[in-house]
Amino acid sequence: MKGQRTFDIVRVLVNVMYYVVALLALLVVILKSMALVMGSSELTDTTRQLTVNFDVKAFPKKDTLPPQLIYGSLQNAALEKKQDMYILRATSRSPLGIYSYIITLLGAIAVVTGMGWLRKIFQDSSLKEPFREINAVRIRNIGLLLIAADAVRLIGYFIFNRMTNPYFTPYFQQLVDVGNSFWMGLLLLALAVVYRRGVEIYNENQLTI
Repeated sequence: MKGQRTFDIVRVLVNVMYYVVALLALLVVILKSMALVMGSSELTDTTRQLTVNFDVKAFPKKDTLPPQLIYGSLQNAALEKKQDMYILRATSRSPLGIYSYIITLLGAIAVVTGMGWLRKIFQDSSLKEPFREINAVRIRNIGLLLIAADAVRLIGYFIFNRMTNPYFTPYFQQLVDVGNSFWMGLLLLALAVVYRRGVEIYNENQLTI
């Protein structure tokens, strides 16, 4: 059947990727757990200590320094050195370290769960029988998972800022990427509706044969 080889190749790649992602997620969780148990509770030497790091952007009341421009060989472009970008370092056994561990654990569970659903979609599909009700549910679940991931990032953003800003000057906020997963999740929810309709049409055609 035309396209069967391509479908089989993608199915194998998704299956392999699932095990790779699961192994990497397990490794990250194990390393994070070891750092949480064996790490120090005081930050003394960031060059040797194992720390958790967060990219943050400071918001000073006013700019104290002019922008530093670095010119290259191009006449119409230059690099601007930002003065308000920082890396916040904290020990693994600090409240921020525990926060990082929880976020990492939730992320690992979400990624492995989503890849597991995607793997089952390809396992339970074929060109001879492309539409199955259970796959519509799985596509919907992946969409909901992506939306939930952005919601967790947003909640974590507010928690992080509340945990850190009372203790630092100037005021800063964590840099997070929010929005992409939300829109991708909405697209998958719409795709699940279309796929479910395809299942209904396919089942109706099977009954008329």
